[in-house]
Amino acid sequence: MPLAAVRRGEILESVHRGRLVVADAAGEVLRFAGDPDGYVCLRSAAKPIQALPTVFTGAAGAYALTGEELAVTCASHGGEPRHVAAVRSILKKAGLSERHLRCGGHPPLHAPSARDLFRSGGEPSAVHDNCSGKHAGMLLACVHNGWDVGSYRSPDHPLQRLVLRTVARCCGAKPEEVRIGVDGCGVPVFALPLRGLAAGFARLATGNGLPEDLAEAAARVRAAMRAHPFMVAGTGRLDTEVMRAADLISKGGAEGVLAVGSPEGWGLAVKVSDGAGRAAGPAAAAALAEMGVKLPRTGALSPGITNRSGEVVGALEILF
Repeated sequence: MPLAAVRRGEILESVHRGRLVVADAAGEVLRFAGDPDGYVCLRSAAKPIQALPTVFTGAAGAYALTGEELAVTCASHGGEPRHVAAVRSILKKAGLSERHLRCGGHPPLHAPSARDLFRSGGEPSAVHDNCSGKHAGMLLACVHNGWDVGSYRSPDHPLQRLVLRTVARCCGAKPEEVRIGVDGCGVPVFALPLRGLAAGFARLATGNGLPEDLAEAAARVRAAMRAHPFMVAGTGRLDTEVMRAADLISKGGAEGVLAVGSPEGWGLAVKVSDGAGRAAGPAAAAALAEMGVKLPRTGALSPGITNRSGEVVGALEILF
């Protein structure tokens, strides 16, 4: 269904279709727009759940991960210096180096950090990849559990089988119901009903409906994300701004996916059908307002359309 329209002055320029679901930790749908049962590829919205095995297997405790380090394992970070330092620290604690990361690499998403890197004569490496924190956390879990670190991305690896079971359990699905592909960083990526992602974030935000080991791990992960929102995304980024503005956990993913969890016991999930990330945040903000959570409509949550001179020339209008 139509979620948002882009208007440039009086001109209707674009319409973004998609789906939105609010569900509680029992899996009950509280609010929806579009099909709540259609499958969605979770992409990086799954990262806080993918980080749970690093905690409940004992790796995070055994290697004394700090709150910032645990938060960056949940991140799609901007490659800013604090992000890179945290990833390198995790690898050092594991007795590994950047060469063990198999996430690929790209320049920092944070443009000033990318400029500083190039001006200093540096080159982008795997540690600058927005998924490097997730991969570092996975490698730490492998070292702690005695699993092979060279094949950690394989769907048949013990860690990835454990991650699959964890995602399924958190999102109220059976492992065989979860569809599996390959994410941009090379690890398995999961697809399941959108309502499952919303319910999963309700459980992640409260621990409700989870077995004791997962509930305890969820408590550590959400505490790290809430205490260190910068580490989950970075300067001017949506997840960081949401968590700084409200008592929520927030994690976006590529192709217009966003999930939010509230300590009040509900989760919200958005999928923009055409993959336009610009519509996901404002759509979520509108739904959150209906749930009693008011977010500032500035920065990454601003509905304004600007030109290259910074002048507001249009707006993104919510349609549901």
